[in-house]
Amino acid sequence: MEDQRSYESNEKINGLTAVSGLVMGVARLYSKGNINIDAEPIEEDQKPEEIRKFEQARQSVSVEVKRLTDFADSREDQQTRDILNAQLQILQDPDLITSVNGLIDNQNMRAEKAVYDSFQQYIDLIKSSDKSFLVSRLSDLRDVRDRLVRNIQQLAVIASFGKDTVMVTAEVTPLEVVTFARNGVKGIICNAGGLTSHASIIANAMGIPMLIDTKTATRQIRDGDTVILDGYNKNAILRPDEETAGLYIRAIKRHKEEEKQLRHVVDKPAETLCGHKVTLQANIDFEDEVLNIEKYRAEGIGLLRTDTLLMNAGPVTMDRKRQEEFCQTAYSGSGSSPVTIRLLDVGGDKVLDIKTREANPFLGWRGIRILLDRKELLRSQLEAICRVAGQYPGRTRILVPMISTLDEFLEVKHVLDETQERVQKKGVPVDNHIQLGVMVEVPSVALLADLFAQHADFLSIGTNDLTQYTLAVDRGNNLISSLYQPLHPAVLTFIAMSVEAGTKHDKPVAVCGELSSDPFAALVLIGLGVNELSMTPRLIPSVKQAVRLHSMDEMKELAKAMQNASTLEQSRQLKADWKKSYQQKLKKERTRPGS
Repeated sequence: MEDQRSYESNEKINGLTAVSGLVMGVARLYSKGNINIDAEPIEEDQKPEEIRKFEQARQSVSVEVKRLTDFADSREDQQTRDILNAQLQILQDPDLITSVNGLIDNQNMRAEKAVYDSFQQYIDLIKSSDKSFLVSRLSDLRDVRDRLVRNIQQLAVIASFGKDTVMVTAEVTPLEVVTFARNGVKGIICNAGGLTSHASIIANAMGIPMLIDTKTATRQIRDGDTVILDGYNKNAILRPDEETAGLYIRAIKRHKEEEKQLRHVVDKPAETLCGHKVTLQANIDFEDEVLNIEKYRAEGIGLLRTDTLLMNAGPVTMDRKRQEEFCQTAYSGSGSSPVTIRLLDVGGDKVLDIKTREANPFLGWRGIRILLDRKELLRSQLEAICRVAGQYPGRTRILVPMISTLDEFLEVKHVLDETQERVQKKGVPVDNHIQLGVMVEVPSVALLADLFAQHADFLSIGTNDLTQYTLAVDRGNNLISSLYQPLHPAVLTFIAMSVEAGTKHDKPVAVCGELSSDPFAALVLIGLGVNELSMTPRLIPSVKQAVRLHSMDEMKELAKAMQNASTLEQSRQLKADWKKSYQQKLKKERTRPGS
């Protein structure tokens, strides 16, 4: 049936801005299936990439099948478990792996065709045999084949999109965001998604503007449409006419000019008008981002998120060596500055495996609760950190997530001591000055900050979860997203209490949540007494610029006003007034000779 929908120029769809920015590009609809096999041979120099795609798909599908096996185990479903175990054996079959790699290498086949043809050889062999019991394996073979082909084709489809692409999809996973970023995608528009989901955090880290919760993007946008993603106004403009396109081309140019202006700030010190020094550090998720530490002059890593290691490997296969490599990269890319490594923070919206699904995961089995239940995982991670820390003495800080009781923290401290001793006995140098810190993200910790500050070496405030738990607002629920207010007076009071406790016991207090990335919020935090802020590296210059144009007195006044705001409307008005004043300061600064 012919599509009767009209596709008018300048049609607008609204959503929520997960990552701000302004881009114009060609829309590409991205779905996760129904792609045909491409029989076109590849060039000689493409072979290594096709072999890599196959291996990556094999590893990824193995993790997927293993998770399904765990699920079957939890339900005591022996039949399903046997089927899945059979599929795992197929994926690990050395003859199959040799066959696929051989077809790529010897016959210049694309990875998906090599997989398809290799499986077909097995299928034909079984069909022609008189061993009827083998016929039961045909469905397993076809299922594994299809999983592998789909996985490979997703990677290939993304890689084939041009650098002007704005990806349009129903929803997006963290791994897909990384793949989009590595292939130069300019923006992402989704039907669904959460503002503080891991996918959004990663898109922010990668600098890809992202609009979520549009509900209808994949129905309203056609593949090949020109689309403007306007993150500042929370919308996308479809098929712009000449006049609208011209307006946005000029706006994009202005934004690029502003970014260029910010580059002048990069090498300047992070200090206030009155000379107060502030430490601006980097939040790092992936090895690719480590180069940004030097690029944006971050003073070390305030948050190294190790949970991203699970995306490709899964907890079952995440080995100590891989963790050591990740830490090594982080240390070597951050000069002589401190590196704060957060222990695995899975659970919540970062599912460990299928059988851990809970009715209320954010209040459930997550963060340190999992690590203390699965001590082998905790010991493995601590050993990886201790082995690398010994090579960089005096630089390591370990941050413990989702702490809600002092008992949990003391238990981690005990396991760390045991691990240090065990590593040293193996003849590996250790750092006896590793600092162990508590992540303040639960009201119980903020309320008892004085107690925690007596036992911890430092405190670091995770504003995303602290906001969620203080205001009882699910950070991923768009129905109540307007209530998610990280600058709510209650949240600011908890932050002030943490700073007070840290000052009393001479322990540093940092903020590593996304709130630090916002210049206005950064000034409020500094006004409350926070002296270390950690954020997405590319956003450091804009925060530094705001810091440099204000005095401590101004920031304290701002913080006090925000704490005293009675309504959300008053908070919004304070921010709007500040923005207006800040624009004037910026204008004056940029016209100043020598600036």
